[in-house]
Amino acid sequence: MQKLGPKIGIVAGAGELPKLVAAMAAAKNMSPVIVSLSPDSDWSQTGFAPEQLGLTQIESILNHFTQNEVEHLVMVGKVERPNLSAEMVIDTTSAKLLKEALPLGDDAALRAVLITIQQEGLSVLPLQALMPEHKIPADYDNQQGNPADKEALTIAIKAHKRLSKLDVGQSLVAQEGRILAIEAAEGTDQMIARTRDLVCDNADALFFKASKTSQNKLLDPPVFGPDTIEMCRKSGITTIAIEAEHCLLAAPLAQIEALCA
Repeated sequence: MQKLGPKIGIVAGAGELPKLVAAMAAAKNMSPVIVSLSPDSDWSQTGFAPEQLGLTQIESILNHFTQNEVEHLVMVGKVERPNLSAEMVIDTTSAKLLKEALPLGDDAALRAVLITIQQEGLSVLPLQALMPEHKIPADYDNQQGNPADKEALTIAIKAHKRLSKLDVGQSLVAQEGRILAIEAAEGTDQMIARTRDLVCDNADALFFKASKTSQNKLLDPPVFGPDTIEMCRKSGITTIAIEAEHCLLAAPLAQIEALCA
């Protein structure tokens, strides 16, 4: 594994996962240098004081890391595409990126961001480098499946393979021989929420999540955690299947197992 320096840069989107990553980095004797992209995230109880910047301030973000002698960084948490307005300050680097990336799908847009970061001499690490224990092992099986689940899983895998080439379908919900919902721009939890009135009580419904064909696992790894489990429970989804090795867990595996019990 790549040898890390004493500092680690964290580009933090929304949610609790960025705070967990910062705490884990500190536990590994690294000093987190954090830029928060989410104005609604509350870091007051964490012991960290992020620099608050926006997606249209790429130059300031990169300068902040450079001035703090950061060589490696990770990107974590949900980041929404910016809603541009006439009052918004957009620096030169951001303007160039927005022009290139906004017409593209999410995967291609993230590749453009990655190239810009690397051109500044910064190395982007996969989140697994900081939290290798937060993933499903390749040989994992919790032995909870049944024949009905396997029918839904088979159609979910087939649909995912076809759709993921189109930069859509990281997650979906299946029941028996049909697909109930496919994740698009709204995100995983909103996709689950709209299945609430579609799930039939007389058969198991399955939530499936895996990386897309061209997904950039450095900047946008699939993430699964307690919030998604709760959303599945509220929507009547009884079975969860996620891709081993590549799906990052937002909580330790033992906690995920306990929540699914």
